[in-house]
Amino acid sequence: MSTLKKLDINLTKKINNFTSKNNHLLKYLIYITNTSDGKAYIFYALLLPFIAPAHGVQILKVGIPAYMFQLPIYLIIKNIIKRSRPRKDQGIIPQITPPDKYSFPSGHCASATLLVLVLYTFNLWFTPLLIPWMLIIYFSRIALGLHYLSDVIGGILLGLTSFFAGSYISTYLI
Repeated sequence: MSTLKKLDINLTKKINNFTSKNNHLLKYLIYITNTSDGKAYIFYALLLPFIAPAHGVQILKVGIPAYMFQLPIYLIIKNIIKRSRPRKDQGIIPQITPPDKYSFPSGHCASATLLVLVLYTFNLWFTPLLIPWMLIIYFSRIALGLHYLSDVIGGILLGLTSFFAGSYISTYLI
């Protein structure tokens, strides 16, 4: 096993073990992580006209192509790499049932990153409030034993790539 892989497993294990000892923190992280599942983003899109009436259509013009780019790339990567999720025999205890079989990249982290970047583009007053939410999503995926640290980094990179792809598509192709 490579040094980098050992480091990835050990950091994931330390974060997971630290949070496993605190029931209040676990409940909070479970709640927060569920605010970044796929269905939540449909709800967020429906709220946009009410939250940001001046920019709602523009946000969707960037966000929808970005998510349409992200989803197939996410599924392709996940099904090509087929990385197993963290396991009990590594000392990592899953705190909730994972949404699917494979671990890399984290779709929750990709989507949270993408949402914050899209909203940040429009300088909405509440966007800075979403940055801590996004960071907690990253932490929760590791703490809950669902992803390795490298899965989260992969998700962040996918979210960044999707944002740039969505921006390009909305600027030049729509």
